Formats: sequence, C-alpha cells, structure tokens
Amino acid sequence: MKIIDKTPFLSVGLTIFLLSVSTLGQSADQNSPTPVRTSDISGNIRARDIGDARLTTHFYGFDGGQGDIFVNVVTRNFTGDIDVFNEDNLRPLSKMVFYADAEVTETGRLIYLRKGERLLLRVEGRTPNDDPATYRIKLGGSFIARWGRQVDDAPTIAKTGGEEGPVRVNSVGTILPPAPKPRNTELVKEPAPASVVNEVAKDVSAEMDRPAPEVKEIRSDTVLENDAGKVVERKTTPPRKTRVGAKTPPKTANPTAGKSKPAPEPKPDPLASINLVVLLKDGDIFQAPMSDVLRFNVNAGVLTITRKDGKVTRYSILDVEKVTIQ
Repeated sequence: MKIIDKTPFLSVGLTIFLLSVSTLGQSADQNSPTPVRTSDISGNIRARDIGDARLTTHFYGFDGGQGDIFVNVVTRNFTGDIDVFNEDNLRPLSKMVFYADAEVTETGRLIYLRKGERLLLRVEGRTPNDDPATYRIKLGGSFIARWGRQVDDAPTIAKTGGEEGPVRVNSVGTILPPAPKPRNTELVKEPAPASVVNEVAKDVSAEMDRPAPEVKEIRSDTVLENDAGKVVERKTTPPRKTRVGAKTPPKTANPTAGKSKPAPEPKPDPLASINLVVLLKDGDIFQAPMSDVLRFNVNAGVLTITRKDGKVTRYSILDVEKVTIQ
C-alpha cells in the first residue's frame, strides 16, 4: 500500500488561509505596530468632532527581502500622508501625499532594498467631513509577512472619567449634557377592589330599572300658513305687564358691536434666544440667532452657514477654533 505524505498540501493550505485573512485592528503606538500577516491591508478613519484638528495615525510592521517592494494604495475621502520607514532607525524610504478632492485616489510606489530589513508603515491623516475615510494598501514583490514572531498587543489606556464619569466631555474638552436616565414606560394596571366593582354594578342596575319620564303635550300659539307654497311660522307672545309709573330701563348699545376682534399676538419664536456662535482662531466671533439660520454644515473642509435671508457665510475649518450653540 502506497502512503501519501499530506504535509505539503497542509502547508500550502495554511499559507493561502493566512494570506486571505485581513489585518485585525490598527495600532496607534509606533513602538508596537500592528503586524502585517497578509499582503492586503485595509482600514478606516472616523471623523472627529468639530474643532478637533488632530490627525489619526495607524502603524503597521512588516519585513522586506532583498529586491523591489511594490506598494499600491487606494484611498477614499482621505487627506494625509502614507510613509514607509526603516523600523530600526526610522530612515524614510517612501512618502505618498493624498487629498480628498476626488472620490477615489489611487497611486503606487516601488521601494528597492539592498538587503533584508524590518519596515514600518505609517498612515496619518483625517477625513475632511463627517463621512469616514478608508484606505486599502496592497504589498508585493519582496514583501515578507510578519507572522512568525510573537507580537504584544498595543498598550491601552483605561478610561478615568470622560464619558463614563459624572461629567461627560468630548475630544476637545467641551462639557456634554448628562445622559438621560432610562424611563420605565410599562404601565402596571392594578385590578379594582371588589367593593368598587359591586357599587358600579348596583348603580348600573338601578339606572336600568328606573321608569322612563312621561312626555307631556305642549301647546303653542304657533300658526302655520301656506302662502304661495311657502310655510310661514308666526308666534304670538302675550304682552308684558308693566306697573304704572315704572321706569323702563334705557336700551344700551352693545359696546362690542361693529368692532372687530383684535388680532392675536404672535407667539415668540423659541429659537430667537438661542444663538449660533463661531469662534475663530484669530479672535473674531460670528454670532447669529438660530431663528435666522437656515442650515450650517461642513463640506470639503469648509464651514458653510446659510441664513434665511439668503446670506451665505463660509469659513475654513482650519481657521475655526470652536462652534457652539448657546
């Protein structure tokens, strides 16, 4: 009987599986980069709060053998830099600059290595609007995946306060209102006491047993006449008895007759007391009541304020220090 050695097949299958697994997580620590175990890297950068000008940085570590390393990058809504360094002495090997002026940006680099080196890939940038930025990096040539050594997890900082303490703040230090407490919306219906049920039953039975009131015939002096097909209704009323010498009160005209009711006063706009305040880095302040503001948004790094009278005010987001609603 012939015995087939399955070790080569298992090795090839394991290699294909490791190349197909995407990189898990992104490390923000240069001393503990995320190990690249596949030739395809993908990640995203979330939008920061308005006024937060900090950049988001991701570090990846991989190895390179002697020869050419091909780096292909595709970004969407990303403004920043992607650099490749020598991990030992941080010697720059390649730099790619991206702007989010196009929907999708694609570029590539060729890095030649005279000998095998340990490399550090840095992705540093931000999104210019509220949508997240995405990037995808493909490596080829003399690229060597780093899955053979044990890599410690990136250090984490325990949350002490912030959104979990009694006072919540955002990334730029603005105090946020307290989170609303959950309310119990379930209504508990308690059964009525037996005494109340018996009293209601007695009242209903007594009302049903009560005899109907008698209907008396009411005579009136109303006369109906048929005059050319029309029905005319005449009512005779007895004359009023007045005492001799009694003074009849004079008729007073209705003071409200002929006068129109005054128009109701317009209700005050609740947004008139709330203002949109934009503090610029040079010290200037833009302030307008929210009742006059139609909308304001940030697009392509520009803060646009549109008022109801048609006036449009624009500020570069790099010149804005803080935007608040007071």
